[in-house]
Amino acid sequence: MVSSVLAVVLVASSLASLMQQASAEFLRGENQNRTGVQELSLLSVATGCSAADEAAMSKLGSGNADGTFPKYLAVCGQRNYNIFFGFNSPNYAACVEGDTGISSSCAACFVKSAKYGADNCKWSCLWGSWCGSSCLDCVAAATKETEACAGVAVPSATTCR
Repeated sequence: MVSSVLAVVLVASSLASLMQQASAEFLRGENQNRTGVQELSLLSVATGCSAADEAAMSKLGSGNADGTFPKYLAVCGQRNYNIFFGFNSPNYAACVEGDTGISSSCAACFVKSAKYGADNCKWSCLWGSWCGSSCLDCVAAATKETEACAGVAVPSATTCR
């Protein structure tokens, strides 16, 4: 299970790198054979969440209360951060998948944002409040990338303080 989650994370990372390189080549005019349809198909491959994942997330909903999608993400983040070893990305993805019922490819979309929070926002998120405005403001820098990876509507956290 952990190896499959790691493989998904590695594939998603490789796809993102490939898309970035292809986009840069396209913008520089180095790849004149690429069509808009091919560019679009590259983007659709990179989305990690299906309609079923979107339904599962929507059912849990937005907010900050127990049982909401953002709360599950926060709890998995707290479970998978260790002050000595840092953030455990594969276990985080497995936790999100298991607790929310979304697919492993969809859960992988939330890893980078959670790791960003653990690396850059730990004081306001882990030792403050995960739904406090300072934590949500800090993590916001990684939100757009997460939403782009998901490719579907993602429930949002609301401030609790």
